[in-house]
Amino acid sequence: MLIKGKLYLFSEQGMEGGYLSIIDNNFIDYYKPNHGIQENIKVYDAKFPSKVGVTSKAEMYSNDSWIPLRDPILDDVDYKISSLYVGEEKGDFEADKRLMLKYNFKLIYTKEKADRLYGKGNWTFNKSKSRIILNNGKIMMLGGTPESIPQRPYLIPNANLVRVTVHWNDGTIEEKRLSNTLFLERWNFDGLHIIEKNDYVKVLEANTNNTISEGKIKQIPLKIFSHTIENHFTNKSQHWKNYFINEYRAEIYRSEGKSKKRQSFWLKFLKYLRYFFIFHTSNLTLFFDFCKLNLKSNFV
Repeated sequence: MLIKGKLYLFSEQGMEGGYLSIIDNNFIDYYKPNHGIQENIKVYDAKFPSKVGVTSKAEMYSNDSWIPLRDPILDDVDYKISSLYVGEEKGDFEADKRLMLKYNFKLIYTKEKADRLYGKGNWTFNKSKSRIILNNGKIMMLGGTPESIPQRPYLIPNANLVRVTVHWNDGTIEEKRLSNTLFLERWNFDGLHIIEKNDYVKVLEANTNNTISEGKIKQIPLKIFSHTIENHFTNKSQHWKNYFINEYRAEIYRSEGKSKKRQSFWLKFLKYLRYFFIFHTSNLTLFFDFCKLNLKSNFV
């Protein structure tokens, strides 16, 4: 049995540890992004699929100019202490002034909003900046956070064209690459195979398909399950960690027979384990007894 795909360190959410695995190529597809691309995303060149890169400096086109996809105000030290972030009661109004001057916008505070909505002298604050009392006794909630014109932090519109800087795997750096000329990768985990100790694995170089490293799992040696990433690998097999972390292309050669039943067992086990953590079962003994009862036939 031959499995062609990508090496992967599989860890289900809530599990204390993970498994060495491979995702079958038949369950990997590539698509053009419909909603732009964020930073630090793995991308593929639409013309040269073996060319892989990581994005940075994402920008979107808005109001006839390219602006950072992530509003720079979010990383400004003044923003963290401003009324925009912590509200008018705790906000630093001097920080507000500096932000308005730096990013060219205006803040509309609760007092100005209330005067506009209900008229001057027709209301008073009710303990906090978020609530006011009208002269007729009615309490109104106004949020306690100022409005910004134009809005800051600005929203990212859907289906927006984005351009990015791409750091390619051949060492080159390409700036201002449009998102509609790149591919993203999508996995269907129905194609996930847990690696077995008797599997023979070949790690392949992406561009040439040449074999980088190869061997039988138990002889390399690699530990299939581990509570930490480091413990999958011995001093002798440390270089294999890079292959799994960076999801190198690989081929797995596996003998038929019991491997199918073992694989079926582990996939079922992981499914039951997922249900266990979803429903927050607290009794581990009952849970594992349940697994043994349902999966016993797979040990034949």
